[in-house]
Amino acid sequence: MMSKWVEKNEKEFGVQIIELQKIIERQVLATGNSDQFTSDMLVAIKTGRKITPKMEAAIDRIIKVNSPDELFKREEWVNRVVPKLMMAGGQISATDWTDGYKAETHRFFNSLIEQAKSRKTLSKKQMDTASRIYARIKKNIEKNEKKA
Repeated sequence: MMSKWVEKNEKEFGVQIIELQKIIERQVLATGNSDQFTSDMLVAIKTGRKITPKMEAAIDRIIKVNSPDELFKREEWVNRVVPKLMMAGGQISATDWTDGYKAETHRFFNSLIEQAKSRKTLSKKQMDTASRIYARIKKNIEKNEKKA
């Protein structure tokens, strides 16, 4: 009885199954594991679970985001953004902020750098916050130079 749904999904989502398997293989080769959501979607299709329009849209988005063109674009983005984040993080020590505040700000920039490298993306909110903090770093350094 269940195999009817498995067959239906295999017919209907054959291309997606192949693409998701390739994506998971690449993730495993690159990092040693795959992301949970991608694996869950593949399992859902292969076990004959009913695929809702929302699930199908998510699967198509996974496939689009992991296409060679998209990955290349995101890799270029990482190569542009990470050096800027590192440069901004490197200037924190030149501020007259407290050691604790400097450490927290360093930690924040390091977490952004890690995420940018691993997920090849940052949210708009993260980017905005990084820009605001960088502006405060520059302002603090300039203020200290005027004092000196």
